[in-house]
Amino acid sequence: MFKELVKKIYISLASLITLALILLGRIDRTPLQSTEEYKNTFLNVEKTLEEVHNEIPSKDTLLIGWSAKSIVPNRKDLPMAGYGYRTVKAVRDTLYARAFAFDDGVHESFVLTLDLMIFPIEVRKRLSKELPKIGLSSNNILYSAIHTHNGVGGFNPSVMGNLSVGQYSEEVVQKIVKASLAAIKEATANKVKGSVGFAKTLAPEWVTNRIVDHGTKENSLRVIKLNRIDGTSAAIVTFNAHATCIDMDYWILSRDYTGEWIDNLEASDSIDFAAYCAGMVASHGPANPKTESSFDHIKDMGKSLADSTLNVWNEAEMKFIATASIYKIPIDFRPSQVRIDTQFNIKVRDWVFKLASGGLHGNITYFKLGDIDWFGMPSDFSGEIALDFKYDSIAKAKNKEIMITSFNGDYVGYITCDTYYDSLDSYEVREMNWVGPEYGAYFGDIIKELIEN
Repeated sequence: MFKELVKKIYISLASLITLALILLGRIDRTPLQSTEEYKNTFLNVEKTLEEVHNEIPSKDTLLIGWSAKSIVPNRKDLPMAGYGYRTVKAVRDTLYARAFAFDDGVHESFVLTLDLMIFPIEVRKRLSKELPKIGLSSNNILYSAIHTHNGVGGFNPSVMGNLSVGQYSEEVVQKIVKASLAAIKEATANKVKGSVGFAKTLAPEWVTNRIVDHGTKENSLRVIKLNRIDGTSAAIVTFNAHATCIDMDYWILSRDYTGEWIDNLEASDSIDFAAYCAGMVASHGPANPKTESSFDHIKDMGKSLADSTLNVWNEAEMKFIATASIYKIPIDFRPSQVRIDTQFNIKVRDWVFKLASGGLHGNITYFKLGDIDWFGMPSDFSGEIALDFKYDSIAKAKNKEIMITSFNGDYVGYITCDTYYDSLDSYEVREMNWVGPEYGAYFGDIIKELIEN
């Protein structure tokens, strides 16, 4: 009897060890710059820069169009994305797909931002199939989202997606795709000659470093100003605070502070249409100068950011002749590195991550709009990286302006400062870093190379 018990214990231990070896591995600490992935990506960067330098410059007046369409399906049990599994109990704000069309006489380019937590991969895949039917390509679109944690969910069919953003709903995906296509079509149809400009201001009172007490934060509020000769104007704005002002106990659809910001801009005498794209939000949260309710917070924050926008609205130098071209730079990723233990550098094996999520895929979208270099990132991207790399100073030396936004239609987790990887045990750095060490510098180097050249 004792021998049988010992035998069973050995078999159980052997089974557990075998299972652990199959499911778990060690974090790869190979210096990233020495890898084939890094080298391949920078070959892609070089090819993109060759295309940029060989582009025929525009000599025509820029044509600009815009439109918005609701993305909220007509059903009662809508899943929500943000703060785990929830379903919609009420609707505070209508959620939209907002599209901009730009035509410089040589290129036709678009911006599409959704009032969702991220730009869903499934929606991006569907659009890549549908757009050619109307003579367009997803290669010419910069995608983004507002990053509200009170938006519609159910848009990711993977195992991880069903757990994180609600049970998959084909109806939700079809509604978002249909509304996005309609907004793009209408923006294309209503293009009018116009000009583009850029303005920037700071709003430090409304953003905080949410993973390091009193840590550094990127405070900038950036504005792309669009004027048309028919007398109408539009704004594309970005800021670096998560749209998480609303307490998780409110199961309502809302655009959070970004919706208040946009509504205030559109209610002004200066701006007819506006859209928000989430900025460098990783490690950045919304600050709250006062002690107040969620809804007072979003109203105050939205009003203040709108006032700041309008205060610099007339500072933008407007140009009628501006190139508007989009490039997609493929990123090579090492096998995923989802950590489950920091001390012993234990990770989930890549095949498990691929089975649950579909794996790591993505590009950096590079939109050259006149003197503006706009980078759309396949992640939550941290503004601290932009500060470390001094992007604004580099851009100024090249007579450029820059804008960096998150959620470009792919998603590879959080990209934060590399110094945090081994020093912090926060959710953003541990559970939501799917790529491993040194990716802050990896992405940072790519953007620096593109701005400088």
